[in-house]
Amino acid sequence: MVIKGEIRGDSISSIGTTEKTPAYNSNKETSASQNLKETESTIKQLGQSLDSAKAESKRSPYSNKIRMSNVVGLNNTNPDMEYISLSTSLDKNETVKITGWYLKSEVTGYGVVIGGASLLPFPFNKKEDDIILQRNDRVYLTKGFSPVGISFRTNKCTGYFEENRTFIPSLTIQCPLPKNENLPNFSNNYDSNEACLDVIDRIPKCSTRDSAFLRDLPDTVPSSCKTYITAKVNYNTCVSNHFSDTDFPGNEYRVYFNKFGPLWRERSDKITLYDSNNLVVDSVSY
Repeated sequence: MVIKGEIRGDSISSIGTTEKTPAYNSNKETSASQNLKETESTIKQLGQSLDSAKAESKRSPYSNKIRMSNVVGLNNTNPDMEYISLSTSLDKNETVKITGWYLKSEVTGYGVVIGGASLLPFPFNKKEDDIILQRNDRVYLTKGFSPVGISFRTNKCTGYFEENRTFIPSLTIQCPLPKNENLPNFSNNYDSNEACLDVIDRIPKCSTRDSAFLRDLPDTVPSSCKTYITAKVNYNTCVSNHFSDTDFPGNEYRVYFNKFGPLWRERSDKITLYDSNNLVVDSVSY
């Protein structure tokens, strides 16, 4: 009986060993695997959070307020055809100075600094001021050279600059019509005065008239009329007459870098706009 009891005890012990112990080890391994996966996921999330925090620390407070476009005319043989535009999304009374900001290729390291612009431009007058953007302003940053020798802000009269020059993109032709100006009396003779008014009435917006045009005018047009057209139908007079108009300032800046060689790769590049504190405002990749 003792032998049977011992055998029975051994049998019970053996059964406990072969059935319960593997189940315990399997659960332990599963738990360890899950813990490992959770740890790896936590580490990955922490890495992503650190990367995000690092990227955010390098981001300008204007990152959602100033946007840049892709390059237009990339690597065109004519540098005047290549430009990047900036658009604004500012609050009503918010302003931002972009003079001193710069564009940089993240591949080649090449870059250009945004300079100033003339707020009241006259061709080849080099006086420039800081560019301070307001709501709905737009900036065209051209690699090449200005047709009028300067960077400038547009105004009610700059459409005259388009005459005999090429701007990319074209300037808005919005000058006041010559016929709508405060015209003088050109002659005491009614017919002669009307003949002059008829000529002025046909002059388009933002257009001057040369000596050949004046020579072809009929004799009924008085000389005072010809003198007026020569001296007064032009950009300078337009500025003088309309400088105080509330809608005189334009909402476009034309900025020129005066560069010939390539600034960006023809393909596979990333161009980043940095503010004056070297923080990222925006970037485009292609």
